[in-house]
Amino acid sequence: MAFFSPACRALRSGRTVSHLSGLARCPNVVLGPRGMSSARKVALLQDQQIPREQAARTLEEKGFAVEWSLDQPSDAWALVTVTTPVTEDVLARHPACKLVAVSFTGFNHVDLDACKRRGIAVVNVPAYSTDSVAELAVGLTLAVYREIPGGERTLREGGWNHAAGVELRNKVIGVVGVGDIGLRTAELFRAFGPRELLGWSRTEKPKFKASPISGVHVSLEELFDRADVISINVALNAHTQGFISRSLMERLRPEAVLVNVARGGVMDQEALADLLSQRRFRAGLDVFAEEPVPASSSILRVPPDQVVLTPHVAYKTQEALQRRMAITAENLRRHADGEPQNVVLEAS
Repeated sequence: MAFFSPACRALRSGRTVSHLSGLARCPNVVLGPRGMSSARKVALLQDQQIPREQAARTLEEKGFAVEWSLDQPSDAWALVTVTTPVTEDVLARHPACKLVAVSFTGFNHVDLDACKRRGIAVVNVPAYSTDSVAELAVGLTLAVYREIPGGERTLREGGWNHAAGVELRNKVIGVVGVGDIGLRTAELFRAFGPRELLGWSRTEKPKFKASPISGVHVSLEELFDRADVISINVALNAHTQGFISRSLMERLRPEAVLVNVARGGVMDQEALADLLSQRRFRAGLDVFAEEPVPASSSILRVPPDQVVLTPHVAYKTQEALQRRMAITAENLRRHADGEPQNVVLEAS
């Protein structure tokens, strides 16, 4: 067992120390410019999406020192980001970085080529918000079917009579993408007693066909032809960029509802806004091609009775955010200990 002096233990935990005696016996510690171990220092690139106190507490419990670094350079061993882009320029400001920890499932905002050139590994946080996202998919469907936002507007404007809504029972539900979130979404929809559950994925998933979901795999075209409600649950990648096309959406019937809780980039948003404005179908949207949504966006000009909008909050529940930070901290610890997990890019 290695012996660690008090100074060494302080450095390994990420604390600064007033003296540097005993460091010769402290393995794998590299001092930064302020006497802090850069091997255990992490820089958080975005404070808007990460609760500061929770992040600091969770990471410090794992032995890391936290530095908030939006634009400032650092000597941190790892960078933590939620949705702040990690570009070549960002990496250049953190020359000691060996790991980018994405505290999010999607990582398309990280320049993987730049990381690879610099020998930097990338990890992410899969499956932390499965229930949260699936619940909002159902919630948006109910908000559209029961016209909940419209009902509130009617009431606040002094009215009382409002249009009749629609039940979910006996409807045909389509789920595009039957990974963890898609499967959970299908399970929740099954509780409403749909006539049929249709699913599409690049490879058939036995869990989707099995009880309690008892779904049927179909082509994307058949799903858009037949479904009353369609929930989009695919990851954004080279295969799915813009694959919910205008021609596909034109297959929807006027009473259909299209819900997107995945990524805005999987849909042709201009075509979507145009078709919604023509009242070709209705939609519930949590994600958009550009976020935050600019005031000039065509999606904001769609009549409010045709679409329910939320500002990318499907993942954002208290429980999910706690899980996300806990997994992020564990990703950092495991990588520091040479037992990496949730790796999306290995260090070269």
